[in-house]
Amino acid sequence: MTSNASCNAAADRARAAPVEPGGHAAGCDVGRRAAELFESARDRTFRQTDRALAVLLIVQWLAAIAASFWISPYTWIGSRSALHVHVLAAIFLGGLFASLPAALALARPGAAVTRQLIAVSQMLFSALLIHVSGGRIETHFHVFGSLAFLAYYRDWRVLATATVVVALDHFVRGVFWPLSVFGTAAPEWWRWLEHAGWVVFEDSVLLVGISRGLAEMRLLATRQATLERSKAEVENVVEERTRELVVARQAAEAASQAKSAFLANMSHEIRTPMTAILGFTDLLIEPSATASDRLDAAQTIRRNGSHLLAVINDILDISRIEAGRLQLEHLPVGTRELLVDVVKLLSERAVQRGNKLVVKFTPPLPDRITSDPVRLKQALVNLVGNAVKFTENGTICVTASCDVAAQMITFQVSDTGIGMTPGQMARLFEPFGQADASTTRRFGGTGLGLVITRRLAELLGGHLSAESKQGIGSTFALRVATGPLEGVPTIQSLDISTLLASHPDALDGLPGISGRVLLVEDGPDNQRLISHVLRRAGATVTIADNGELGVRLALDAVAHKQPFGLILMDMQMPIMDGYAATEELRRRGYEGQIVALTAHAMKGEVDRCLAAGCDFYLSKPIDRRTFVSEVAARMDKPRSCASGQSHGEHRRPAGAHRRDADAPRD
Repeated sequence: MTSNASCNAAADRARAAPVEPGGHAAGCDVGRRAAELFESARDRTFRQTDRALAVLLIVQWLAAIAASFWISPYTWIGSRSALHVHVLAAIFLGGLFASLPAALALARPGAAVTRQLIAVSQMLFSALLIHVSGGRIETHFHVFGSLAFLAYYRDWRVLATATVVVALDHFVRGVFWPLSVFGTAAPEWWRWLEHAGWVVFEDSVLLVGISRGLAEMRLLATRQATLERSKAEVENVVEERTRELVVARQAAEAASQAKSAFLANMSHEIRTPMTAILGFTDLLIEPSATASDRLDAAQTIRRNGSHLLAVINDILDISRIEAGRLQLEHLPVGTRELLVDVVKLLSERAVQRGNKLVVKFTPPLPDRITSDPVRLKQALVNLVGNAVKFTENGTICVTASCDVAAQMITFQVSDTGIGMTPGQMARLFEPFGQADASTTRRFGGTGLGLVITRRLAELLGGHLSAESKQGIGSTFALRVATGPLEGVPTIQSLDISTLLASHPDALDGLPGISGRVLLVEDGPDNQRLISHVLRRAGATVTIADNGELGVRLALDAVAHKQPFGLILMDMQMPIMDGYAATEELRRRGYEGQIVALTAHAMKGEVDRCLAAGCDFYLSKPIDRRTFVSEVAARMDKPRSCASGQSHGEHRRPAGAHRRDADAPRD
């Protein structure tokens, strides 16, 4: 029993040896698999040992017959001979001892009864050999060899059976036939205990080996189970990675196709207005063109230029949003003024397409909210503009409502336009995509407007949702955060009947510019355009075509007590760029107003311009009204007066105001 406990303890240690990274469940799986492998190995050992010992029994049978003939020869009595009884015992008893277990080993290999019968037969063979030899001590060693062979089973029960058979044989024959077992005629009933003691001693040694062998088998089984699990995990990872690679490849191919389609759309969107701009420019300069022709050409050029600028702005916006570089402001936004601006921008276009533009609100609607006015207006203009574009001779309704408790405002834009199918809805907010390719050909657009609007809604603390039915119309709900609403008055009425006039685009009513302006700009066409706008507003303009000349002219004017009221500084120029020129002027004590003027529209450029010493930032292309207003507001002002304001406003330069008037993009 002690040996059995040792076997079980060793098995427990073998089970506890591996530690799976997968946790308890993985450990249980490995344990179960290890137990299966261990039992399979034991069964294989039982079967192999059964076959080996069955062969050994047959060999022993033949050897016993040969030994009997050699040790107990024929005896002659007169003229008649008789076979010695030892030979007969070897033939018949040995055959019985060998044939039964051999047959069972073939019929039921690995069974417990087979092992037990082989153990009994093997020890009876030892008894037969001892008897044939007349109890010679050398044949007793066959018992110890037999026990060693039986230990291959690694089953203590087999050794126990063999030990009992040996002890009983020595006891019975030692008492009744001592000559056949001990080689003495006198019975010695206690002598069997000596022989049994030696057998038990060998058993104890063999049981230690069996215990260690079983522990090693369990350890090997556990290691194999662990390896199998690791192999399965690796194969699963490889399979998963393969699936991911396939999905990634398909996604990359789809993205490549989408971007190819997008670039084709971009090419179309850019080339179409450029064709009109260049063509009508040629028409404009023809000597035979009438005043009416020139006016129509100029209006066409302006319209297509605005469209081209909108395409570029969409690309810039989506790139900034995707890169996470879009900076938002949190400023008071008048709800009434926001809706009024949207109506003014899009009412004329709605009327041209035979549409009725309606604005409604659901009380209580706050008079103002806290948000980014430019980006909120951009999102709303995109939605209403899309509704106008896809609706003809129908109705577009803009409804504003507010959830005061949740501090969220919703602008719902509904139309009675062409609507969309479920498949088109599924692709609606994918970058570089539209409802289908025919949408671009029929209605234009880059497929970025709704993507931008949805991202803006998320950045403004809300979301954009859409519902649509083909042939019936679409409804978009723009929901954004309002900020704190405590103490904010509510709107009682909203009359837009007076807001349907066209949005003015002339310079009438703007303040004039009185004073000297230094324009530091290297582009001849931009020099002519900007100086023309400034001179029409009343300014005296001096032009420098590089930063070095601009620094010299500005410092000379200060030295002659005739300083410029404002410097417009292009930031990208040869010889000395605007950054270096501004830094040089500030280093030499120049205190006048310097306004950056550049085509770069990224937020990082704004910070770089202000860091160089500029007081404000205007982006190209210029909007005449905003441009003249900003220049007039800063003319001849002390730097501390205007610069403090500019730091709060530099995120909304002329480009931002101009964008509000651009065509919305879908």
